[in-house]
Amino acid sequence: MANETELSHILRYHAARYPAMEPTDAVKLLYQSEFGGGHLISDPARTLAYLRRELQTTPPDENVPLTEPIGGGLVRLSLSAALACGISAEQINDSFVRSAAAVKGTLPRFLEKLQLLQELCEADVFAFSPAALSDYLVAYAAQGYPMVSHSPTYRALYHPAYRVMLTSLLPSTIV
Repeated sequence: MANETELSHILRYHAARYPAMEPTDAVKLLYQSEFGGGHLISDPARTLAYLRRELQTTPPDENVPLTEPIGGGLVRLSLSAALACGISAEQINDSFVRSAAAVKGTLPRFLEKLQLLQELCEADVFAFSPAALSDYLVAYAAQGYPMVSHSPTYRALYHPAYRVMLTSLLPSTIV
């Protein structure tokens, strides 16, 4: 894989920052790094309305990173940090929608990323065991490799609120 070193670094970063992540959380990260966030967009006006509702329940926080790399030129833009920086819902949504339209992943590349995840899991990078990951991936493959949600544990501990976008399409107020 061309960016294996970059992706290894990113996976190690997330494993250290979010030590309670479970196999589904690591797979979600890799899915987003390959396919972006386009699975959420059917109507840009609806995604903007959903984002506005989410922002109403998201407290601003200047102490979290504004962006976290996920690979493939993509980042997760923290909604808490974006609010603290004064980035508007319209700016976030525009970058999110344009990023989703630009990212076209492939299943073979995604499978390579899952292989790297397995290798790092065997090297004890994650808190979950190689057996737990293997069991998860067998069931996940049987479902056809769909987009997944964060685990309840991850949601409870880390309160993820972000949008996936290309670094090159971040709102102009932060680039």
